[in-house]
Amino acid sequence: MFVYVLNCHGKPLMPCQPHKARLLLKQGKANIVRMEPFTIQLRHGSSGYKQEISLGIDAGSRHIGVAATTEQTVLFEAEAKPRTDIQQLLATRQQFRRARRSRKTRYRPSRFRNRKKPDGWLAPSVQHRLDAHLKLIKMVHKLLPVNQTTIEVAQFDIQKIQHPEIEGIHYQQGPQLGFWNVREYVLWRDSHRCQWCQGTSQDAVLNVHHIESRKTGGDRPENLITLCETCHDLIHRRHQEHKITRKSNGFRDATQMGIIGGRSMSRHVLSFPTSI
Repeated sequence: MFVYVLNCHGKPLMPCQPHKARLLLKQGKANIVRMEPFTIQLRHGSSGYKQEISLGIDAGSRHIGVAATTEQTVLFEAEAKPRTDIQQLLATRQQFRRARRSRKTRYRPSRFRNRKKPDGWLAPSVQHRLDAHLKLIKMVHKLLPVNQTTIEVAQFDIQKIQHPEIEGIHYQQGPQLGFWNVREYVLWRDSHRCQWCQGTSQDAVLNVHHIESRKTGGDRPENLITLCETCHDLIHRRHQEHKITRKSNGFRDATQMGIIGGRSMSRHVLSFPTSI
């Protein structure tokens, strides 16, 4: 356990042991500036002995790992969890706004026809994850005199993961090529058979069911499944939607990490000595 130390100008110094920090506070040579992580600031003195400190960031969509070390000692380590509810909250807000437009309300002139997304715009959920990484990096740089920051990022070829044999022009031809809408593709993918009863109900009417809510899962094929009308009504009547699970998460996390690492992370951390 270490106590982080700032000089009289607020610049980070090497951390000290708790007993030394307790002595400095008792003698009136330092003040407490932060309780978590516990940090003190010296009243006098602006320099001190410093070692080479390396900061490592294990970037992730759901978990972010942070560790600051010298050659022999770990000075700081933590794991952060970014928010995962932003997409659902924005979808709920959009739903309320759309409902308001359909009601008889006071006329309001359009204000969005000339709106344009700025260069470098990211979806709010992705932007939050990027900001969470940068916030952690800046926080550690305020606590320790870091010399080098290393960020571990990855790029994923999602189509190659799904279809190892893909190459050339096939990258531009997705699985829905030749189908006039998503529903037709989902029915063909599921062989025009109910995936709940496998046709035992002998109901000829087929529906396309959203596995996750449309607000969070969208209308992508991996979030849709074929059900006969009998099973579809039964599932909703008995509230058994949770028993149907998606076969994959749609590579959402891999896509977000590709955006964060490839386009935005390196642009924002140029103010630090960094290797990616």
